[in-house]
Amino acid sequence: MSDNWQAERLELITLNDTIVSFSRLFANTVRYHHWHQCLEVLYVEEGFGVVIVDNRQYTMRPGRLFFFPPFTIHKVMVDEQAQDRYRRTIIHVDHRAVLKQLRDFPHNHSRLQRLSLRGGAAVVMDAADIHPHIDHLFSCYARLAACASLTGEQVACLLLNLLGMLPEANEELPEERSGIATPVMFWLEENYRQKFSLDRLAQELGKSRSYVSRRFHFETGEHIHQYLNTIRLRKACDHLLHGALSIREIADDVGFSDVTYFISAFKKGIGETPLQYRKNHPTAQR
Repeated sequence: MSDNWQAERLELITLNDTIVSFSRLFANTVRYHHWHQCLEVLYVEEGFGVVIVDNRQYTMRPGRLFFFPPFTIHKVMVDEQAQDRYRRTIIHVDHRAVLKQLRDFPHNHSRLQRLSLRGGAAVVMDAADIHPHIDHLFSCYARLAACASLTGEQVACLLLNLLGMLPEANEELPEERSGIATPVMFWLEENYRQKFSLDRLAQELGKSRSYVSRRFHFETGEHIHQYLNTIRLRKACDHLLHGALSIREIADDVGFSDVTYFISAFKKGIGETPLQYRKNHPTAQR
């Protein structure tokens, strides 16, 4: 297996001293499973494809809005014929800072808390019928963000306006159930602590190992081992930020039989050693 996957596996956005990162982007896309330590809002304006989140696949199309909670693994795959027309707005927000601004708005404070639950379920909505309103809202704040960093009050107003236009409950959108990717991802989520066996996975799914391997790569653009290591590093980060286990204990718990290899893989994937990561991200433990 190539070692290059770790270098582009994770996109951990911590925001540092800012409250929000607000971007309206055209073309280009993240082509690997990743997560953030903050809440991400993705609004698709143009383009089609598939979003993989919570081990499920959803159609990506104009007017679809995604809320990815902190530490929720997800991936966006844009249809090859639509890559040059992929336009979207991405908001990464320090939900803790904004929640403080929303203390006098208990209902929306509660909604944002639910949307920002660490490792929680993603929320997917269709908002095409109110696209002109969302587009105007984002255009206004894009102009503000281009002049100076948005303040906590401005970010709170942005989210209040956005949440006020959206339905209260998550719409029951149909997921893409065809293919092998979903059952494979669920299986890996349940068995990531154990030594991986493609034979066992294929047997439990009732397929040949070559079919499982080939179809997973076709449907996700990744090899099974790559996704498995993404899960393991994600779980390791969670331990480092919110627990007191030693590095050796964490390596063993998330499925790395060799602690030296775990440290090397973590360094390549995260950009820091496990100890550096634990030291450099103390705010995530609150």
